[in-house]
Amino acid sequence: MLAKNFRALSKCINLTRNDKLEILQSNILHGRGKGLRNTLNKTVLFVQNRGNSQEAIKNEKKEKNLSYLYHPGFVPLMDITTGELFETAAEKWPNRECIFSVHQKIRLTYAEVYRRANMLAAGLKKLGLKNGDRLGLWAPNDIEWFIGYIASVRLGLIMVGINPGYEENEIEFCLKKVQVKAIIAPELFRRKNYANILLQCKEKCPFLEHIIIYSENHVRGTRLLTDVVNLPTKKDIEEICKEQKTISPNDGSNIQFTSGTTGKPKAAFLSHRALVNNSRQAAERFELHDNNHKICVNVPFFHAFGMIAQTSAWHSGTTLVLPAPTYNPVNSLDAIVNEKCSGIYGTPTMWVQLIDVTKRVGTYFNHITTGAVGGSPCSQELHRRIKDTFNLDRLKSVYGLTETTAVVFQTLPNEKRELTETTVGHLSDHIEVKIMDENGSIVPMGVGGELWVRGYANMISYWEDEENTKKMLTEDGWLKTGDQFILKPDGYGQVVGRLKDMIIRGGENIFPKEIEDFLQTHQEILEVHVTGINDDVYGEEVCAFIRLKGGSKLTAEELRNWCKGKIAHFKIPKYFEFRNSFPCTSSGKIRKFVLRDEYEAELASK
Repeated sequence: MLAKNFRALSKCINLTRNDKLEILQSNILHGRGKGLRNTLNKTVLFVQNRGNSQEAIKNEKKEKNLSYLYHPGFVPLMDITTGELFETAAEKWPNRECIFSVHQKIRLTYAEVYRRANMLAAGLKKLGLKNGDRLGLWAPNDIEWFIGYIASVRLGLIMVGINPGYEENEIEFCLKKVQVKAIIAPELFRRKNYANILLQCKEKCPFLEHIIIYSENHVRGTRLLTDVVNLPTKKDIEEICKEQKTISPNDGSNIQFTSGTTGKPKAAFLSHRALVNNSRQAAERFELHDNNHKICVNVPFFHAFGMIAQTSAWHSGTTLVLPAPTYNPVNSLDAIVNEKCSGIYGTPTMWVQLIDVTKRVGTYFNHITTGAVGGSPCSQELHRRIKDTFNLDRLKSVYGLTETTAVVFQTLPNEKRELTETTVGHLSDHIEVKIMDENGSIVPMGVGGELWVRGYANMISYWEDEENTKKMLTEDGWLKTGDQFILKPDGYGQVVGRLKDMIIRGGENIFPKEIEDFLQTHQEILEVHVTGINDDVYGEEVCAFIRLKGGSKLTAEELRNWCKGKIAHFKIPKYFEFRNSFPCTSSGKIRKFVLRDEYEAELASK
């Protein structure tokens, strides 16, 4: 019997001592750990003894002034699923407006969203989808995406968010990587025929059984979303509600695609527990509980920031306002003014563009009380410009990775303005961090190194990718962020730079190797190296340094046109620089930082 206890705890081996005790006790209270009651005391003693040795290690690190912190917080972790979280919100605020899609002219209360999501969940079950199957959402910020996500977690599916900017080869890769069984998408968006693209993908993806389109037209080979919603009976819908306890908070709830060392997107597999608890902390630190907030959501739903934006609202009865299917600063400004939004979420790039439009229009605000900036580091100057432009005191910074469920550090309520402007916030509750040097040793407090993170928020794994999972996660549960970071004794942190060769353009993660491999397929290109170039608006822009084959007269404009329709628009380099040679190390490696510095100096001199 004691062995069963240890096996139960081994499932949470990456969690803190308090977390393990909470899970074990919660399992017993909720009937999820039958047979554990008789040996609870022995197991608790085992964990506590193990925890005491960890406490000694923590004290030793503190005495040596090493960059290590664990922040236990004051509120226990919640042990519910994302679907149960939304059900609780619908029961608490049934008549409160949950979401307003400005571009679709659709307003729905929490009760209405709950009803529609359960109908869709039951309809998907009628199609044969079951717990653990993957449901793709390939769409912009539409109501259908929002309801599709809630339906997926209510049925116990694993939602797969896919960038609506992807082209056919990119969407095909995502479908194959996680074997999506059904996908929801619009028929058309921005001159792109999603339905036809998915039908072509289906020929190469036999596991893709259902293409579900929301449209006024029926497309042969697909199903209409309205038809799927109308499939279930009342009894079928009631069954969805009864089956919620069969879904575990430790199960996977969604897959977020991110870039990796292979140059291809990697599928970060996240749990209900991680998303529920990270979003709870986000709601508290965003101070959403102090008012019936209306938040202008500029970030895309498929993004990790967008996921937190949605679920944090469910903890507080917040209304989400969607100003446009994809970000447009003019539409956002109109929505903020017309809906009297009290909060705004966006990446630094979005805030820069929104400030520019606001200044040109000459709009004055006195109703915005909160805002959040994340996705990439925000400068101190931009913080000040945001606060001054929007008459906003409570601007929040958020730092994290897709692999850490979006949040690791975040601004605290009522903190000093200097901390908000110069750090990425305070360490999250129940999270452990340390700063490591290149030799795998913890650096002194205040010294830069790579940030490692451990706790409930870390991803389960990269989906069916043991090799890359082992590179990212150590055996004892530490996640290597690849970010150069400085940790302070008071729990605040600063991003110094990125150790990864990652380009972050307006909050979008772009891996250079993927673009290099793609450009290399052009018959006139001999060699190509891609790097990021500093940019005032997007943070970074993509620059491709190219050596052409002898006799080629290929121009930048011709190459840019060749890229269109083959890779996502945000991956197409802004700059094409043609070179006859490249600076190399003695071992023959290209010195990309030299290329970048030379070109940035050249741009500055123009």
